[in-house]
This record gives sequence, C-alpha cells and structure tokens, in this order.
Amino acid sequence: MKPIVKKVLAGIAVVSALASVVAGRELSTPQKKEPVARIDTRLAPLANDIDLAKLDSRADEGAKTDAFAPRNFSPIVPAQSQAAAKPVAPPLPFRYIGKMLDEGKLAVFLANGNDSFAATAGERVGDYRIEKVTETEVVFTYLPLKTKQTLPLG
Repeated sequence: MKPIVKKVLAGIAVVSALASVVAGRELSTPQKKEPVARIDTRLAPLANDIDLAKLDSRADEGAKTDAFAPRNFSPIVPAQSQAAAKPVAPPLPFRYIGKMLDEGKLAVFLANGNDSFAATAGERVGDYRIEKVTETEVVFTYLPLKTKQTLPLG
C-alpha cells in the first residue's frame, strides 16, 4: 500500500473510534425517576385557617340577602380625620441675611431662593406681609390663611 492511503485509513480509524466513544456517551440510557407527588403549597396556609362550620352557617344567611342589591365599595373614612384636617401655612421660604437702620426704621435683608431683598414692616412679599421687624425676629402673616409666622434673627 501506498503511504498516503495508509495515513488516510489510519485517520478514518481514529475518527471512527472517537465517534463511537462520543456516540456511546450520548446514547447512555437515562435513569428513569419516579414522578414526585406534587402538592400545591400556595393554598396550604389557607386550608388550616378555614372553618367549615362557618361556611355552612353563611350559606343560610346568603339565601336571605339580595344578590342584586346595590352595594357601596367606597372606603369608609372616619369623620374625625375630616374635621381634624385643617390647612396649615407652608414653612417660611425666607432666609435671614442681615439688618440695617434705614431712616430710623429697622430693615432686614432676606433671601428667597436665589433672590435677595431688603424689607421693612408693613411690606408685602408674595403671599406674606411683614408685620413687624425687631432686633431678634421678623413676624410674617401668611395672607391666604391669615397665619402668623416668625423668623428668628441670629
């Protein structure tokens, strides 16, 4: 035989040997497992809480009620919470920066966000009116609710 034919036959023999090993592994018979009994555990906690005697007594009551009667499914809101809900003024948006005497009146420098301004008693700033300015505090009135609020200086 020619050396090339020998090499081809040797290669074919090696490939067929490998194929039989791989095929043997793939064709192994799977072990048959017995099916495990499946129990739906989602309902198990509920099953312990059900009192069958109560279910039977409700069947008699159900016969007395009208299945087509109108029902109200809106949540029941206690009356106390409605009466107690009183509008409240928002917190003061102003920050104290400094103070000065302006023609005998005490003026304060306030900041509201990025804006700053000087204010004296009696001025209106947005929804607020400045009632009085003292050395220790500024008293505001929130006009929509007529609520007094104090900004301490210091």
